[in-house]
Amino acid sequence: MKQIIPFVKDLSLSTKISEITSIALEHNLSMENDDSIVGSFTISGKYKINDISVNEEVFEKVVPFDITLDDKYDASKVQIDIDDFYYEIINDEYLRVHIDVMVNNLVYLKKETEKPKEELETEEITNVVFADKIKDEPISKENINRGDEREMNKEEKEVTVTEDIENKEENATDVDSERNQNLVNNLSSGFLNSEEKYVCYKVHIVRDNETVEQIKEKYEVTDEELAKYNDLENIVLGTKLIIPSNK
Repeated sequence: MKQIIPFVKDLSLSTKISEITSIALEHNLSMENDDSIVGSFTISGKYKINDISVNEEVFEKVVPFDITLDDKYDASKVQIDIDDFYYEIINDEYLRVHIDVMVNNLVYLKKETEKPKEELETEEITNVVFADKIKDEPISKENINRGDEREMNKEEKEVTVTEDIENKEENATDVDSERNQNLVNNLSSGFLNSEEKYVCYKVHIVRDNETVEQIKEKYEVTDEELAKYNDLENIVLGTKLIIPSNK
């Protein structure tokens, strides 16, 4: 199961902000005590004070992050990543950043008080057996014979109902097993390769007149490393690039 946790923070810089010329995001989020995500975001970049300014101001902000997950989830094997990152300039006074934290491999814990649908159906079928009663009739040879037939029919019903219950339980077990296997397969397909050597990522927003070569040189990455996380054939102004970092 995958969950997106939105995070918004307003950052005050040392001067007024006219234009963000470059911005990058790093994080060191991790699980703690199997129920909390803790760590921080490091947001850095350059900006201009006004439209006619030639010089660029440098900034770097560290923002703490701490959230406790709902106890209805098993978070012992979760994987944390950044799903999206963007920003706004508010009244030239502060920078508002939006960060969507993606949590993968959450497992929903079924409460013990919840009864499976198959179990409820089994109880209803069982009650039918005990509702089949024989009416009182005068004792006679004919009634005794009829009573024996009723008892035999009743035993046949009980055997049939019992077999149906056992079949339903077996089918329910098979369905649960198949459902759990499908859930494991779906979750496994979204995980990153366990041999992945990168544990940290940067998000770079492409600015005007910036080339792939300049970005590679800035972050010391290769074409293969960039292509693994980005579509290098469709890079335009404002494109968000995921930059792997092994530092």
